[in-house]
Amino acid sequence: MRGAGPRLTLGVALLAAALGPARHAEAVSFEERPAAARALYTGIAVVANVVPVVSTFYVSRCLPGYVVCKLTFAGMSLIAATGQLVLSGGGDLAQTRGILHRGFAGDWYLTGRHTSREVTPEVLPEPPPPPSEPKWEPPPL
Repeated sequence: MRGAGPRLTLGVALLAAALGPARHAEAVSFEERPAAARALYTGIAVVANVVPVVSTFYVSRCLPGYVVCKLTFAGMSLIAATGQLVLSGGGDLAQTRGILHRGFAGDWYLTGRHTSREVTPEVLPEPPPPPSEPKWEPPPL
């Protein structure tokens, strides 16, 4: 394969040029940036959503592309919540809700705001605190 070296070098250089600006956060909000910069960040987000390894620049836990990663986490949380619901006999619904929240809540895809580092993507957000139940007190004597 003649000429593969220069093409590979050009491809790596273009990828580095595209990802380079995304590594440095600016004090300017995403809406105030020039249209070309917003389009670049949005284009990088589209690539990071579907191309393996690129999403690890923004979410270190997602090697296979962000959307596939989120679908995997949601599926695993569904299996875990089902198992927990069966094993608890339906007695601990707060934990089941917490497991499902962790898998299904959060960002389902990266946007230009994520790739510009204005917002941090949450692939596995923390579950909400369980609802507080009133403490039992003995009746007065």
